[in-house]
Amino acid sequence: MNKLLRWKKWLAASALVLCVLAAIAWHQSRSLRASQHYATISLLIPDRMATDAPEVAIWRQAARERGVLLRPLAISEWMRGIHYGAPAAQQSVILPDTFHRNISDAAVQTLIDVVHAGGQAMVVQDGGLLDERGYYNKGSSRLSQMLGLRYGDYDTFKDQLSDYEEIRGAPATMELLGIPPGRYLDAKAAAKLTAIDPAELAQQEPAFPSFIAGYTKDSQRFTVLKTDRPSGLQVLLQSSNGDVVASVNRWGKGQAMFINLPLTYLLERTDGIFLHGFLAYFAHQVVQQPALLSAPDGKGALVLNWHNDDGKAIGYLHELQEAGIFDHGHQSMHFTAGPDVNKPGDGLGMDLDYNEDAQQMIQKLLSQGHTIGNHGGWIHNYFGDGASDSNSDDFMPLLDLNNAAVTKANHGQQPKEYSAPNGNTPLWTYDWMAEHGVQAFYTVANVGMPPTRQWLGTRQIHQSWAFPVLTYGQVASAEEASFQKMPTEEFGAWLQQVARFIEQTRSIRLSYFHPIGAVGYLPAVKAYIDSMQACVDRAQCQFISMTEAADFLSRRDQVEWSLQAQGNADVLSARHPQSLADMAWTLPRKKYAAVQVQAGQAQVQATDDGWLVRAQGGQELRLELRRQP
Repeated sequence: MNKLLRWKKWLAASALVLCVLAAIAWHQSRSLRASQHYATISLLIPDRMATDAPEVAIWRQAARERGVLLRPLAISEWMRGIHYGAPAAQQSVILPDTFHRNISDAAVQTLIDVVHAGGQAMVVQDGGLLDERGYYNKGSSRLSQMLGLRYGDYDTFKDQLSDYEEIRGAPATMELLGIPPGRYLDAKAAAKLTAIDPAELAQQEPAFPSFIAGYTKDSQRFTVLKTDRPSGLQVLLQSSNGDVVASVNRWGKGQAMFINLPLTYLLERTDGIFLHGFLAYFAHQVVQQPALLSAPDGKGALVLNWHNDDGKAIGYLHELQEAGIFDHGHQSMHFTAGPDVNKPGDGLGMDLDYNEDAQQMIQKLLSQGHTIGNHGGWIHNYFGDGASDSNSDDFMPLLDLNNAAVTKANHGQQPKEYSAPNGNTPLWTYDWMAEHGVQAFYTVANVGMPPTRQWLGTRQIHQSWAFPVLTYGQVASAEEASFQKMPTEEFGAWLQQVARFIEQTRSIRLSYFHPIGAVGYLPAVKAYIDSMQACVDRAQCQFISMTEAADFLSRRDQVEWSLQAQGNADVLSARHPQSLADMAWTLPRKKYAAVQVQAGQAQVQATDDGWLVRAQGGQELRLELRRQP
């Protein structure tokens, strides 16, 4: 009996040990697989954070929009994978700001070792700045040596750890970050269009001659941690007082990028151009990852958005028609349709329901292939000046009136595009847009960006695409240029820079005009459109409406793609539930010597610095990317 009991206990203990060993083996295998997801950047998140938390979703959505392969990974699981044998040289990781300040000494050392062995890392401002107990390191940050600069020295600076400064850089760097001309200004333009201190403008910085600017007269300042000024570091951006804002450091066999801006925080507050730009820069310039482009066929796309506010707009539309402005592509024409402009009863509005000239103009525009949209709430300035988060009962009926009138003029088709009078978009208007099938809306948030899914704090406006306006400092429209007494030549020079930027970046951007302003600056506007048409004729650009762009972006959002290693090549696999038509990838020539289509339909074209692959249709595509020897 005792022998039988001992035997049973032994079997039970053995079974328990086997279960434990199996669990450990499964856990090791899971961590190893997670940490060696080939060619995908790992966004390191706190262990207790869900992968669908809003802060993580912000980064995931940005990655999809920028064509970056990224997946969130709990930092402890990533560390276990490294310790279980995931190749360090294949690691590309991001330590984000705001929600991942606390990491252990062990995590810091793992990250340092991985980069030294050949991995790539991007550390964002306060990411990893505190230990797991919430304390600063004695002296500078624990990651300072890897990043090649001293920062986070709480012992020295206490509550003066950061500065609030303008940011400077070179135009070429700005554009690699997806920051268009006008969102950055040279000193001469900044002196006229911003309130940047003249003493700052007078400083000669040959490597950093341009300033980042917002859509306001006030200078745009950012919170940056104080840093030293190391020599030998590749500095991309710096603050006006010399703090390093963005840099890349060679550490052992790998590279470490430091971004001294609160990227997550800025995007939550509708300035997402920096998170998107640095994420794309890290993925495509440092990691050398292929990019799924965000414009149809990888051709630069200009969205021309016309805001027709009042009765006078129709006369100016006739002048623009005679000048041939609307003979190009598909444009987005938005109308405020009510009989008044500044207040009920003033009679200055378009009165679309009873204005035969306006109705005929809309029919002409429709015949030219343009899209008709809503420009807000019936009485343009009354709505733009008065609507707020707290008075939807008073102002929502005006949206309904405008929608009904424009729908009637649009052959009974409810518009899918919206623009807010004076850029005023109270929170309830997003709900109204969702209820009325709006797919695309103009916005003065996130200025300079391509179309994006807008975030308001941790709330995503996911029903429609936001189209940020392009700006030249505090100028976005021709009327604003006239307010600044800007010469036609200067306004036109900016528009020409924008045209070049759209072509070179193969991205979508929105310019907006009012007819009256466009007539006042007609030579500049016509030259802009002619330059874009010349790019269209070279098959490098396109004019598209907001609706067309939104349709493409929603289809693009359904693309699933990945990279896998195969001998001396990588294999890019992509699929779409309907069709991959209009989808395009760029592949860096520094990494890939040749591209061959193994399955599916695609056109491969050599470019100055890489390969451009345009899918021709079909649901699946497989490319062999032969690595450089």
